[in-house]
Amino acid sequence: MLNSYASPGKIRREVASLIRPPNREPVSQSARRLLHVEQGGSMVPWDGDLVPYIHEPMDCLKSRLYSSVIFAGPARTSKTVSLIDGWICDTIVNNPADFLLVQISQEKAAEYSKKRLGREFNASPEIQEKLSPRAHDNNVHDKLFKAGNFLKIGWPSKNIFASSDWKYVAITDYDRIPLNVDSEGSAFLLASKRTQTFMSSGMTLAEGSPGFYITDPTYRPATAHEAPPTHGILSLYNQGDRRLFYWQCPDCGEWFEPDFPLLQWDRDIADPSLASKEVFLCCPHCGSLHSEHKRMTGGKSLKMTLNASGLWIPEGCQADQNGVITGSRRDTRVASFWQKGPTAAFQTWNQLVYKYLSALEQYEKTGDLNDLQTTVNTDQGKAFTPPRKGDQSVQLLMDRRTDLGVRVVPEWARFLTAAVDVQAGAKTARFDVMVLAWGSDLEHQVIDRFRIEKSNRTDPENPDKFVRVNPATHLEDWDLLIDKVINKSYELDDGSERRMPILLTSCDSGGEDGVTDNAYAFYRKLKGEGLHRKFMLVKGQGKGPVIKESYPDNTKRSDRKARAYGDVPVFQINTDRIKDTVSNAIERDTAGRRYCWFPDWLPEWFFDELLAEERNVSGKWEKVSTRNETFDLFVYNWAGIYKLKADQIVDWDNAPPWAVPINESSELITGDGEVVALPKRRRRRSSL
Repeated sequence: MLNSYASPGKIRREVASLIRPPNREPVSQSARRLLHVEQGGSMVPWDGDLVPYIHEPMDCLKSRLYSSVIFAGPARTSKTVSLIDGWICDTIVNNPADFLLVQISQEKAAEYSKKRLGREFNASPEIQEKLSPRAHDNNVHDKLFKAGNFLKIGWPSKNIFASSDWKYVAITDYDRIPLNVDSEGSAFLLASKRTQTFMSSGMTLAEGSPGFYITDPTYRPATAHEAPPTHGILSLYNQGDRRLFYWQCPDCGEWFEPDFPLLQWDRDIADPSLASKEVFLCCPHCGSLHSEHKRMTGGKSLKMTLNASGLWIPEGCQADQNGVITGSRRDTRVASFWQKGPTAAFQTWNQLVYKYLSALEQYEKTGDLNDLQTTVNTDQGKAFTPPRKGDQSVQLLMDRRTDLGVRVVPEWARFLTAAVDVQAGAKTARFDVMVLAWGSDLEHQVIDRFRIEKSNRTDPENPDKFVRVNPATHLEDWDLLIDKVINKSYELDDGSERRMPILLTSCDSGGEDGVTDNAYAFYRKLKGEGLHRKFMLVKGQGKGPVIKESYPDNTKRSDRKARAYGDVPVFQINTDRIKDTVSNAIERDTAGRRYCWFPDWLPEWFFDELLAEERNVSGKWEKVSTRNETFDLFVYNWAGIYKLKADQIVDWDNAPPWAVPINESSELITGDGEVVALPKRRRRRSSL
């Protein structure tokens, strides 16, 4: 009888692999060799060139700079295959360690193990070599390898997370998992506790598409990188460094995030299948329309080309036209990523629009929100909120948006006004600003809408970081209004490189303690510099004439918080009457007297804020949403119109010098900064 003996050399080689240092090969590279995916009924190597946006999140999984990776995105992005399957394959071959994979249910865990992992393991010789030869070490939910590392495919329960340490934990389809697992807490929190033993080498991954309602539909994020308040994966995303995927416009070179609102289609066609046949993506900077299937250099489509050159930009950072990222990212050990639908490799823009229009049509016919929520969540990769009161009016105004250029003055404009709304509070302090261009009969157009949030003051603990403005406590922060608003000018949309300055800026003088004092002090400073004629302070009241100039003086009273000495003019405005004017102007749906033009770069929140107030039964205007800054800014701009008495101009062919047509105005600035000197306009003689 012959005895079979093990080979000493083979034993030495296998034992040596246990003490070999981990392979630092990036996950995005090892996946090309180890990971196989199903295609046409057969297993083929994973092609990382199809999904270049997933490389950076994959590589963060092996970085000791982070303890967690969060990825929120739409379906058809290859996020689960690349992040979870690729990471598992890399761990088995390059860095053996105990790994816990959490699926949404026991049934799905078994299906995932058999249909995905089982087939992937069988297709990879390197992984086959690492599997334990004992049959009982490889079952549906538990897989043991030669190196002794253990892969557990489980589902959310307190028993899965309790009393075990795992170096790596991955949670898939996070928003389909209960928020509170067996009353023990969130799955992410429970998973993170299991990896703490391994300190900086431990890693927790959560990925999925958003699946919860927005908890406060009126909330407006402080930055474009902040997700709205909601539960689930986007809540975890907000805890991280908040990276968004940006494309560089092939025409203007500016970076922007491809998002569903930038998609353009023929909105006059009612049939979703016909309306979605031609879909373009609009650059928010230059207005260029891009076709998804346009062939670029090398024969690749525009989407593939822009995905390959795209950048994940964290909050607080920006990229120049050379793709160099600068700025200060959030200080956190969570790498978080949020991808939107238009960049998904395996989903076309036509499909995105078709699914959205079909779901919207279904909702309008039946009131059923299920399909609409599904397409917003899984196709667009965004949180969902049911349509609210006033949403129809918001959509009507949004549909009026027109390609008017980006922050340029139309040729019909006569003059510009600006308005400033002062916000106080430790976390919300800022100046909200809006600029309007006015033409004959007070037809007007939104030229700019922005916030001034960063001051010129630096953080004492970080000299490279500028702190937030505080209009209530720091008078010097008001100086930002001089260059950013009062003395600002805008390019004419006639190719001449001439610019039109802002004629008058209206500014709110009320608010938190300290705001009024600083507003008065700022006006006195402007008067010393000769700029006070371009600036007016306003204060709202509920009755009286539409506008009235006053000189507050409370020197004889000691109960006033703000000190007024009778030297600063403040224009008292009847806000209810002016809000009626604003409401009537924006409700006009045809061009003409007092019609308001909206450029197509204005975001949805602009219109939400514009319709944030309604008249109640007593005739007073009251908020229906918490954010109403844009509505207030329209009111303040109209206050400037009343101060200028522009509403009293009857013959616009014989307007005051500051309201004459562009080609007759002397209040223009050349590209070199010189004021245009034109002959004085001759007035027409009366026929009488």
